[in-house]
Amino acid sequence: MKLTQTWQVAAALWQRDMLRFGKERSRWLGLVSQPLMFWFLIGFGLNNVVTLPEANGNYLQFFYSGSLVMCVLFTTLFGAISLIEDAQSGFLRAILASPAPRLGIALGKVSGLVTLVLVQLALLLLFLPFTGLSYASLNYTLLIIAAVVGSTSLAALNLGAALLINSVQGYHAVMGLILFPLWIVSGAMFPIPQGGLLGTLAIINPMTHISALFRDALIPPQNLNQSLIHFSFLFIQAVVCVWFTTAMTRNRKARHV
Repeated sequence: MKLTQTWQVAAALWQRDMLRFGKERSRWLGLVSQPLMFWFLIGFGLNNVVTLPEANGNYLQFFYSGSLVMCVLFTTLFGAISLIEDAQSGFLRAILASPAPRLGIALGKVSGLVTLVLVQLALLLLFLPFTGLSYASLNYTLLIIAAVVGSTSLAALNLGAALLINSVQGYHAVMGLILFPLWIVSGAMFPIPQGGLLGTLAIINPMTHISALFRDALIPPQNLNQSLIHFSFLFIQAVVCVWFTTAMTRNRKARHV
């Protein structure tokens, strides 16, 4: 019975977010243009300058997967603001005062952002032929899995943080300061060296695993063992982040409602 209620709450919140996102199409389409512009300016600008050691493809193709990760990051980062808006409007207070399962609340908000990420990634993939890659060579299964699990991880992380921060400005300042540098050192812009501080940071950085999985989906390697390792780390991080968001909904004193 409780499991049924959890899915019912999650479905209701997902539907509400879809209606909200549908009314703000210009806002979310604008988020696609940012990673696209980064890819165009940096990718084409450095394509004939940067040589990637032991990497398949050119820099334009390498950075394209990084742009997809940026799309996931920006969408979940800005999408979590809707939770702060819900708190300010009183909707979050009402739903938290109800007997709705907390896991259902977390899953509903996360699934809404995951759906939005999938739509925006589909739009970005329209520009794939400009990289010189072919749609026929893509590993669509790996691409979809990486997109769903990766966006779940970042969406839950951002939503959990939004439950702790009282204002949109404060949320932007804190999460932007943390997540954007993590994107830079995730392997999105340049290969991450093995070992050392960056190598250690890469293991706990979910965007490192998202970037690697996207790259393997765009240019499938002969051996998927490394992809399986990245997926395992990312899946564990996604579970932990969903637990974190669920815990924040249970912690009444930690919320700004």
